[in-house]
Amino acid sequence: MRKYKKIYIEITNHCNLNCSYCSKTKRKKKYMSLEEFEMILQKIKGYTDYIYLHIKGEPLLHPNIIEFINLANDYQLKVNLTTNGTLLKKVSKKLGNCNNLNKINISLHSEQNSKNYFEEIFDSIKDLSKNTTIVYRLWTLNNNQLDEKSTKIVEKIKDYYHLSTKIVEKIKKEKNINIYPQIYVDKDNEFEWPAINNHKSCGYCYGLKTHIGILVDGTVVPCCLDAEGIVNLGNILKDDLEDIINSTRYKNLQKSFQDRNPCEELCKNCTFKERN
Repeated sequence: MRKYKKIYIEITNHCNLNCSYCSKTKRKKKYMSLEEFEMILQKIKGYTDYIYLHIKGEPLLHPNIIEFINLANDYQLKVNLTTNGTLLKKVSKKLGNCNNLNKINISLHSEQNSKNYFEEIFDSIKDLSKNTTIVYRLWTLNNNQLDEKSTKIVEKIKDYYHLSTKIVEKIKKEKNINIYPQIYVDKDNEFEWPAINNHKSCGYCYGLKTHIGILVDGTVVPCCLDAEGIVNLGNILKDDLEDIINSTRYKNLQKSFQDRNPCEELCKNCTFKERN
């Protein structure tokens, strides 16, 4: 049986923000049901040890988020969350009771209007970080340089955690810096969402090798950047994962990734593979 490093599961494509750097989905808005989620867990059991509740949307918007995480625990799956952080204050105590919550990635560059946004997030993860890795993300840089907004965010982090000048300089120059027990600051350049009209290029992709994605309607895609389900490999709510893996489209795309010459138009136009 194939083993993936992670499987992305989009439990909702609803979001409470409208950030300019995030691509706008044209798909029908939906919340995955608990029954659909369990069906997916049954079908991916044994294929991975980690699920990421993220592709598009804000996972903490889902009214059953705690039930989803606990259900994943029943299937011996560790859960990683990626969130804009605006709803952490409301659910942090319940999240703290989830034994299988492995990591929370918080996009601190999210475009929000709350005055107390940073303080509420920092306060919310105090107890969470005892058992869960927290990663503050700054992923909208240019040439790995902090812009004015990112610099202000780093200052907020510095003041709250009383960081030394040495640590702040490391944050500015390096990636994934440990600033407190179980708490990290990671940064990267803003990436371009793949689209058919982007420039074509060759390159290696880890899609289908280390991970796959499952959209809220069950559509299986090669990675979390196929936000519109253009490379539709099948539907896990209708098909077994093994049948999808053995399909002609899956196998052709997998081989083309290995040959560094993607066969799908969307993948040809994806610039993320140039980072590999």
